[in-house]
Amino acid sequence: MKILFFCLIWPEPESSAAGVRLDYLIRLFHRKGFELHLSSTADPGPYSALYEDLDGIYRHTLDPNNSATGVKLTQINPDVIVFDRYPTEEQFSWLVVKACPNAIRILDTEDLHGLRRARQITLEELDDKGHSTHLYVEDHTIKSKAIYNTIALREMVSMHRSDLSLVVSDEEYFYAQKYYAIPSNQLLYLPIISSRPLVKLGAINHEARNHAIFIGNFKHAPNRDAVHFLRYLLWPEIYDLLRNQGIKGTECHIYGAYMDSSIEQLNNPSIGFYIKGRVDDVFSTMAEYEVLLAPLRFGAGVKGKILDAISMDLPVVTTPIGGEGLGVYLDGLDFPGYLAKTLEEFKRSAVQCLSAPALTRWEFPSQNGEINERLDIEYGTRYVNHVKNMMQRNDSIMNPIKVMLEQNSQLAHRYLSKYIQLKNEV
Repeated sequence: MKILFFCLIWPEPESSAAGVRLDYLIRLFHRKGFELHLSSTADPGPYSALYEDLDGIYRHTLDPNNSATGVKLTQINPDVIVFDRYPTEEQFSWLVVKACPNAIRILDTEDLHGLRRARQITLEELDDKGHSTHLYVEDHTIKSKAIYNTIALREMVSMHRSDLSLVVSDEEYFYAQKYYAIPSNQLLYLPIISSRPLVKLGAINHEARNHAIFIGNFKHAPNRDAVHFLRYLLWPEIYDLLRNQGIKGTECHIYGAYMDSSIEQLNNPSIGFYIKGRVDDVFSTMAEYEVLLAPLRFGAGVKGKILDAISMDLPVVTTPIGGEGLGVYLDGLDFPGYLAKTLEEFKRSAVQCLSAPALTRWEFPSQNGEINERLDIEYGTRYVNHVKNMMQRNDSIMNPIKVMLEQNSQLAHRYLSKYIQLKNEV
């Protein structure tokens, strides 16, 4: 059995939840006996996983605008193809249909980009009207023109064209059916599961924990927005409220990959707000802190930073956006922290966590290794079996919308690719 992954970038499991997700899928199919083929049009970076530790893996650089790519796909002859987010499906699906018509085509959405963009557009419109202090907006306030934004339309088409689309939260599963009209037999819920080894830090010394932390990949727009919002509209007052209670010296530390000057310039020691940069080990870093502050105003999917915090018994103050999709990880327990809808709720909750030993108020689920083992058995194995059943049926899911979109894709992308090839030859 052969599986080919078209990666948007080479996976970086130490940089983002998206990297953790893709790394898990690759290692999952390797464990289940598939011959692995990986391709990306991006160059590997210093934090890329190239899987030199795995046997029976082949790396390619397939170019959608090179006439030799179709021939290469025919030679690989994969049984299953996984597209890492909708841009790779747009680039390669038309070639795959032509070269590998019997291959099962799977789109891993990572999170629903169209939903994230709809929420962002709604907030931007509120900000334009002078409501820049809006922390959270209910989904029912999102208008149709925001729901069916350009990104959503592209993503929707990719999902309809694919035999199976993976979503990482139950909220997204509902959204994809209601607003994208994706048939249930072309949709599968598979939560984010990590292949990272069990963290063995010993007993966490809660008494030694200090300060607040935020962590995230700064190529991700919701993280950039959250840190700016935290710096200007939340932390200064949290800092003052703590000082008024006689609690001095409390700091907020910002960590993450791919910071640029616009993030670095937010550093302000006068209010205890420090930009720290990338971390090598997120778990040992989180073990030092008293609370994770994550004012995520828009986004989708499941937030890796919050999963990591929960696994480290670290209370979280976030928004309902940040709390989405966590039920399967909490396994019946209440959210260990606060889900704030307003600025005042967020500030009050942050002060509560930083001014009193509040840890005993929440129950935390098992450590991350145990959570991942449980989800791997329940969801990972089920996913691979589902894919194998699709292969055995050997009948690509067909419906009129799918056939129509495949035909449209063939025409549009074939001629666009031919144009680019000719242009590159000039």
